Amino acid sequence: MERAVELYCLRLLYFRHIMLEIANIADVASTARALYKDHPELGELHGELSQAFEFFKYIRNKYVGHLVPELVDKTFEWLPQSFSTLGDVDESNALILSWFVLETVINTYTDPSTGHRVFDTETDLNYPPDQIRFFDYLGETAEKAMVYAELLSKVAATYVEVPDMKEEWFKLAMQAGATEFSYLAKKGR
Repeated sequence: MERAVELYCLRLLYFRHIMLEIANIADVASTARALYKDHPELGELHGELSQAFEFFKYIRNKYVGHLVPELVDKTFEWLPQSFSTLGDVDESNALILSWFVLETVINTYTDPSTGHRVFDTETDLNYPPDQIRFFDYLGETAEKAMVYAELLSKVAATYVEVPDMKEEWFKLAMQAGATEFSYLAKKGR
């Protein structure tokens, strides 16, 4: 049983990493819009991904990267069985609670006038069709996001001047030797 819990924990951890990376690609994509005029294929890919990008940024900002108190409160309201996971540090309880919070964050991605912004119904991750629907959406988005990131990397590389390492190596090495490091303070957005 312990091995099964470990595997499920690992699985959930991988899902969280995938969602985080999709959101990170979405952040980069939002700064790359100036490239779309000269590279419409990049803009088309972004257009196909924009809804999913916003969804996974929402999940990152509420659940994966930051766990907001409102989400935790909503989890205990939506899934009162969540209370049974409290008070015991057993790995399986942490897994169950995290699973419940994931389900809740998915279901809170709504618009007051139209309902859920991605799916037609609420999501119950313990109901196989809903689970498959969500993880298929995650997988398809991850695949397209990787294609987008690869294309963006190729396009961006055409705008970077790479020094001739044979000609400029000594100058670059001297600069590297004079480098002084300091704390990189957070700047306002």
